Amino acid sequence: MSNSFKSVRIIAIGNTDRGDDAVGPAVVQALQGRLPESVSAFEHNGEVAGLMDCMDGAEAVYLVDAAAMGLEPGSLRAFDASEKPLPSLGGAYSSHALGLSEAVELARALGVLPPVCRVFAVEAATFEAGEGLSAPVDAAIPKVTQALLDAIAQEDGNA
Repeated sequence: MSNSFKSVRIIAIGNTDRGDDAVGPAVVQALQGRLPESVSAFEHNGEVAGLMDCMDGAEAVYLVDAAAMGLEPGSLRAFDASEKPLPSLGGAYSSHALGLSEAVELARALGVLPPVCRVFAVEAATFEAGEGLSAPVDAAIPKVTQALLDAIAQEDGNA
């Protein structure tokens, strides 16, 4: 892993060529210039071994991913994965070989899950190749961005 990663990390999981799977990368773009210096934000394709490398050594990680939870497209759910397993986020519908829930549990089992692990899951309308973000997911980006900023500020205040 690169030494340039800071100890508080936002990891945006997704593929910009698969519809709403691009929501994580879009959130990272929206965060440009808005993060404290101690926080890094970057995109990741969701490959499990690489994702665990990104988490290793962090004090806190905030994961952003598209999900298929049976909600209205654009709905946001935030989960604290620090202490208990995530519910299924529908990884079988994404472009990842394994879902985020399975990746977090593997990180927990291997002892690389950071002490703070928050997951921001955005209900997707489509994961079709070649499509851009759906209108409801695109409209949710400011809400997701602010939720991340609020969570980081709250966690920083509790440190």
